[in-house]
Amino acid sequence: MRVCRQCQSEMIEGFNLRVKGAAYGIKIAKGTGIFADRIEEEPKVAICTKCGEISLYIEDIDKIREN
Repeated sequence: MRVCRQCQSEMIEGFNLRVKGAAYGIKIAKGTGIFADRIEEEPKVAICTKCGEISLYIEDIDKIREN
């Protein structure tokens, strides 16, 4: 369960993030340029139904810790 940082209410998890007008979505990378280390996990979104705050998170954080 995620808790909103703004109002401390419970957030609804499991939404996806999509970029309008592009089918590529977004990627998270460490570093810059073509050879940056990219994280293969897609970020997920949690939404607070009380104030509308959103939170981005990675579901399988263990894969990132391994790198």
